[in-house]
Amino acid sequence: MGLRYDRDTNRRKNGPTIYFTDPTSLIMLTNEIRSALKNGLPTYVYKRPGDLTITFGTGSEVVVGTSTPGFVIAPFLPELPYLTIPYRDSKGGEESSMTFPFPEQSTTEAEHEEEITAIKQALAANGGGKIIAAREIVEEGRVDVPATFFELCRLHPDAFVFCFSTAQTGCWIGASPELLLEGRRGLLTTMALAGSRKSGSAQPWDKKNIEEQQIVADYISETFARHNISMERDETVTRRAGKVEHLCTLFQGEAESPLSDSTLSALLHDLSPTPALCGLPRSTALKVIGEQEKNGRGCYGGFCGPYRSPSDFTFQVTLRCARVDKDRYCVYTGGGITLLSDAKEEWEETTLKASTILESLCVYPGKTDKTKPN
Repeated sequence: MGLRYDRDTNRRKNGPTIYFTDPTSLIMLTNEIRSALKNGLPTYVYKRPGDLTITFGTGSEVVVGTSTPGFVIAPFLPELPYLTIPYRDSKGGEESSMTFPFPEQSTTEAEHEEEITAIKQALAANGGGKIIAAREIVEEGRVDVPATFFELCRLHPDAFVFCFSTAQTGCWIGASPELLLEGRRGLLTTMALAGSRKSGSAQPWDKKNIEEQQIVADYISETFARHNISMERDETVTRRAGKVEHLCTLFQGEAESPLSDSTLSALLHDLSPTPALCGLPRSTALKVIGEQEKNGRGCYGGFCGPYRSPSDFTFQVTLRCARVDKDRYCVYTGGGITLLSDAKEEWEETTLKASTILESLCVYPGKTDKTKPN
């Protein structure tokens, strides 16, 4: 596996590129990641879907917005600012003081069922729609972040495997199957990924999942139309993501005029959080989620990824992920609720989704051994 490092010294626009092909390369990157996290540096490491290249970088600061080339992190709530770990020092960019509390305990099945009941009541009053119910799985143990990252790369080669850590967000790691938006030389690509069931089913998709997918696909079409971007929709297919499979529709198109930092930011704010991670109508979904989920979602359901310019970026939805603290970790998982949803089935579905990250976590039980690096 080739490894690409974005270092802090002698950076060009995207950082120098160094390839390693010997067996010691993973050891070298492991040491780099551990050192960065131990020293509290803003850090990112990622592997694109299907790639054999891992990109790693650190910075000296975190700035607000997407106008600075770097690794972008967007929280779930649309009113919160986007954060960027710059490729180069930004020299005076606006800083953010926001922080997210770490959940104290797991969501119980009873609490999850109560949320689903409240969501269905809100949907009935609204005449239908979809709202995502999320839950947390909180456990004690010290996560070996580099080892977990490499295990996610091994088990999920077609996912966007990521890890980022800042003072504002904490440390997050995951393997996302969902592209929010990608820009390449004027061509924009996105996807509607919704509906969930156990991988390998030979049965047709049921009405509930087809309805979920249609809600997301229609929202994407309407959003791009509002931004004067013509998108062509591919046929909907079944896409596997670990032990779960989804309905997936790809969209590609071009804007009538090149995107600027401001027009890209406006588009992102309309796209994220997506109906697949939030729901529709979005204002209703955000209100119900805020009332029912006591811990908040932090970065779960937002997006992250590398940004170089308004025509060169890749942003993936932050899901199938965990937040990692020194002696504990929290796995986030969720599912789309419609009027046809069953609480027990939703609990089983979110358990299956959580297996993506839970089965990849390399965890030392108990409290941190202070003689070992974090």
